[in-house]
Amino acid sequence: MDKQEQTDLIKLSIDGINFLRTLHYSNREFPSWMNRVKQLLIKIYGENSTEYKRFINAPGKSFIVRTETAMTEEYFHKLECYETALKSLIDEG
Repeated sequence: MDKQEQTDLIKLSIDGINFLRTLHYSNREFPSWMNRVKQLLIKIYGENSTEYKRFINAPGKSFIVRTETAMTEEYFHKLECYETALKSLIDEG
């Protein structure tokens, strides 16, 4: 897989975040998207790479009250963090 193909696949993953933003936080699409992106990053960079770890750890730990509003805010926060991490991989390329 060449650099352009890697960049294009990461951009597609970023595009998926826009769709995820339209869904409720308990949707079934997010876990599927997350699994696809993890597999892609492992294929490109390797499971022990700093790039993969940066993506996985992007949102950090969350300690919030489990209300509907808080869960929604946490979901959007995670999406934002994952998007930023993926964009940083493109910027490095």
